[in-house]
Amino acid sequence: MMTGQKIPQTGVTLPPLTHQRIQELKQTPMGQHIMQETFQVFPELVKSLTAALQEKLTRFEQARIKDTGSPEGLTLNMLVDDYQFLEFVQHIMFVKWREEKNKRYYPGDTQVN
Repeated sequence: MMTGQKIPQTGVTLPPLTHQRIQELKQTPMGQHIMQETFQVFPELVKSLTAALQEKLTRFEQARIKDTGSPEGLTLNMLVDDYQFLEFVQHIMFVKWREEKNKRYYPGDTQVN
């Protein structure tokens, strides 16, 4: 999915992942944990987060179709937050990848914060 994309069924606009939002997510306990991970863990982490989000979306959509309301403890805002966190993790994965590549060409401290 892309930021700012409208979901046709609900008309929900996904907020863009801004620099300010990235900084906010970095300050959360989970964000701080993500920032300390090595690049090697990110592909599996992205797969896991994507699968979890897809499962939540499926449950939410099934409840909407059956008109039973939101599944227990699952709101549209929570889904949007989960999506934005997934985008954050993908962004950090790119930053970590770039750091790994820069180490080859520019020895020394190349960490991007």
